[in-house]
Amino acid sequence: MPRTRIDYGPHPAQFGHLYTPTAAAGPVPVVMLLHGGYWSADFHLNLATTLASELARRGVAAWNVEYRRVGAGGGWAETSADVEAALAATATLLPDRSPVPLDPGDVRVVGHSAGAQLAVWVAGQRECPVRPSRVVSQAGALDLASRAATRSGGSALEALFGVSYADDPQLYRDASPIHRVPTGVPTVCLHGVEDVQVPVAASRAYVDAARAAGDRAALWEVPGEGHNAFLDRSTRCWALTLDAILGADPWSGVR
Repeated sequence: MPRTRIDYGPHPAQFGHLYTPTAAAGPVPVVMLLHGGYWSADFHLNLATTLASELARRGVAAWNVEYRRVGAGGGWAETSADVEAALAATATLLPDRSPVPLDPGDVRVVGHSAGAQLAVWVAGQRECPVRPSRVVSQAGALDLASRAATRSGGSALEALFGVSYADDPQLYRDASPIHRVPTGVPTVCLHGVEDVQVPVAASRAYVDAARAAGDRAALWEVPGEGHNAFLDRSTRCWALTLDAILGADPWSGVR
C-alpha cells in the first residue's frame, strides 16, 4: 500500500505514516492509529503497521501516528498535545499530502492498551477542531486513577505524569477516560478475557460509565485471548477490530 511520512510538528517523534488505498472513487474515511507500550520510548508506531496496511487494503486511509513518549521528549503534557495535534492534522496536513481524496468528516480513532487510553481521551477533547466519528479501544487502560491501575502500573504512570497518584490524584483523573464521560463519540471497547496486563474489568467499567452518562458504547469480550492478541492477525481480536473499525453499525448485535 502507498505510504507517506507526514510531520505534524518539529520534534523527531511528531510524525505519522499515511497509508492509502491504491485507488478510490470518492473521499475515504481516515482511521488514526495510536500504538501502545506504556507511553514509553521503548515502543514505536511499527506496532500498528500491519493493521494500517490492512486497513488501506480494505479501502480506507490509515494514519499511523508516532508521538512523544517517556524517554523521547514526552510526558503527559507533550504526549497528550501530540495526540490532539495528530488528530487535527487529519483536516489540515493530510488532505494536501494524500494521493486519494479523504473524508474529513469521518475520522475514526483506534488505540491499543496505552494507545487506547490516548484514543478515548482525545475523543473527550471537545475543543479539538476534528471530532472522531467513532473510537475503538483495544485492551484499553481506561482508568488510570483506580487503585488497581496505580498499583499494577504505578512506575509507568509516575514516569508519564512526573508525580505519584498520592501527590496529584486530580491529574490522574483528568487523564482517565472513565472520568471524562460523556465524550459524545460512539465507542467500541474490545478486550481479551485472558488479559493479565490490563484486566477486562477496565473496559467493563468504562462502558458502564459511558452508557450511564448517555454515550453510545459497546463492549466486545473475547474469550481465550489476551493483551497482545490484537497484534496478531490470526486472532479473533484482530478480526473483531476490523469489524469495529469498518462496520456500518458495530454498536448493535452480539459479537
